[in-house]
Amino acid sequence: MKKTLFALLLMLALLLALPALAQEPAAEAQDITDLCTFTPSNAKSDLPKMRDGKYKTYWSSTKKGYLEISSPDDTPMYGLYINWAQYITNWSLQVPDENGGWTTIRAYEPDLFNTVYNEYLPLEGGYTRVRLLCQSPDDRHALHIAEIHVLGEGEVPSWVQQWKVFSGKADMVLLITDPGDEYIYFGGLLPYYAAQGKEIMLCVAVNTNSAYKCELLDGLWHCGITNYPYIAYFKPNLCRSLRAQYDTWSEVQFVRHVSRIVRIYKPDVLVTHSVGGEGGDGGHMACADAAKRSVHTAMDDKYDVGYGVKLYGNWQLKKLYLHNQDDNMITLDYNQPLDFFGGKTAMEVAQEAYAMQSYQRKSVPQLRTDGFYNGAVYGLAYSNVGEDTVGGDMFENLED
Repeated sequence: MKKTLFALLLMLALLLALPALAQEPAAEAQDITDLCTFTPSNAKSDLPKMRDGKYKTYWSSTKKGYLEISSPDDTPMYGLYINWAQYITNWSLQVPDENGGWTTIRAYEPDLFNTVYNEYLPLEGGYTRVRLLCQSPDDRHALHIAEIHVLGEGEVPSWVQQWKVFSGKADMVLLITDPGDEYIYFGGLLPYYAAQGKEIMLCVAVNTNSAYKCELLDGLWHCGITNYPYIAYFKPNLCRSLRAQYDTWSEVQFVRHVSRIVRIYKPDVLVTHSVGGEGGDGGHMACADAAKRSVHTAMDDKYDVGYGVKLYGNWQLKKLYLHNQDDNMITLDYNQPLDFFGGKTAMEVAQEAYAMQSYQRKSVPQLRTDGFYNGAVYGLAYSNVGEDTVGGDMFENLED
């Protein structure tokens, strides 16, 4: 009788323990890059550049070239994390087939919305041999790899960026001129609203080199942004007036571009630079001017008919905020501890993210909070949901 009772109690204890066992998190995947062998089609001497921690150095294939990666039989590969060094056209991820050849498990043809510079490639089931095959028609768009990490079995580590190419409706679009502006002039705005679960799109006017794009992504990921940013094609050049900037970029092209951004992402709130351009920057002035005009152009059936309206339809912004505008001002509190970031403040997170950027730190070594560097102060330049009366929140009058 005692044995039966003991067995029943033991079984009950096991049953009670099962939920706890089932909820135990899986182990994190290990970086097994050092265990792997890399066999390139060319430029073997450049292979160490993929592991030197620098985005500006890289290994390059030729057109139709490849990089084969092998791991020990007892340590299969379950994922690749790649920092691309240049824009590429066509490539394939391949695994061995039964006939001694290669089978493509993913074919890649980039376009404006899915060129991901920091990219995670899952290898479901695990493989001990894989190959990245370039299928570009010329060397200029071959494989260029700045950094590569090979992961073993387990949960993907948090430092591995798994970007979402966003489609649908955003809560907020932040329109900036150059990478780094999102911290220099907008302070903790991104982590502040990421911590609230807002769907945020960062849109960048200037197209910089790939190393700076990788740094841009590192900072955004650190701020809790998982939507891959929209990076336009305008050249980085500093003009000191709106007219000079539009003469360089083309006023028609830029205003149309910002209107398309509004139509594509359909934000409730659009945020951008000040009308005067922080520090007299013409690119900032152009962002503010085009944003103000988008209130009307993005709703005009006759504006950009063949592309914007046809592909994306019209969209009416609910609110437009301009940085440091004196009228209808609000101030955001970036100094409150945020559970989302383990108790760090939005400004602390922004400071850490900015430290990852080299593009702007040559001229602005660290974030400042004075004058036009104060990223907590904004003016409501347009609203169709009423004025802000409480203040301190760009989504006032928009919450359900």
